[in-house]
Amino acid sequence: MSPQSPWELSFLGGAFQTTSTYNGQGTADWQVAAQQTYGFGAELMHLGNNFGVGLGLHYGSYADRLSTPELSSSTTALQRYWYLADVDTTILLVTGYDSVAMAYTGINVPTTIQVIQSAYDTVTTSSLLRAASERVNRTSYVELPLLFDAHLVQGRWSIGLRGGPSLGLLTTRSGSIPRDMDEGSISLNEVTMRRFMLGWTARAYVRYRFNSAWSVGLEPALRGQLLDGLDDHGTTRRSTAIGGMLSLSYRLR
Repeated sequence: MSPQSPWELSFLGGAFQTTSTYNGQGTADWQVAAQQTYGFGAELMHLGNNFGVGLGLHYGSYADRLSTPELSSSTTALQRYWYLADVDTTILLVTGYDSVAMAYTGINVPTTIQVIQSAYDTVTTSSLLRAASERVNRTSYVELPLLFDAHLVQGRWSIGLRGGPSLGLLTTRSGSIPRDMDEGSISLNEVTMRRFMLGWTARAYVRYRFNSAWSVGLEPALRGQLLDGLDDHGTTRRSTAIGGMLSLSYRLR
């Protein structure tokens, strides 16, 4: 039996490998590794023969493992010091007086004396500003995507592409980032972040309809953020995710 209604309700869930790109002063030495996260959602679509449009309600997280190296500060200054220098010389030792010649007599005695002299040296002082560290940064959003769909149907099978822009609401966050060339780190809970985030989502899907109402699908997916998540901060962070979802769809009667 073929579906009778153009309205379709879908429920989705799956896993993603997500990571982030950091930019800003001092970020060149940062190492970022992807982390596994999960995503869930529901979508209501109005579908025609080959095209459709609809809205979704998604929940998902972006996470990365951020490793930062040790940060230290060095200062160099000139320091004056004094030392004793050996000087070879000859001392005239008077041994007598010649009254006829009316002159003193003596001998030369070689000797070494020490003279105080001064010089300058450079002194370098190093101090640790931030120890090397590793942490997982995670942000979660409720997202409202506007979805556009293009599909082909062959019997019980359908293949298609679906995606569009989304508006996300920040719900939770955890982790930290180094301060901008300063001592220590700052928690993401203390950083000014965008409460609302513009993003995008895109999926390909293959679905099998086992009766006129229900179908299941396998859906490779991509999603990401269009804006910097760290609002008004010296460091920028944008996140993306790649993964796959399973779907269960119901064609309304």
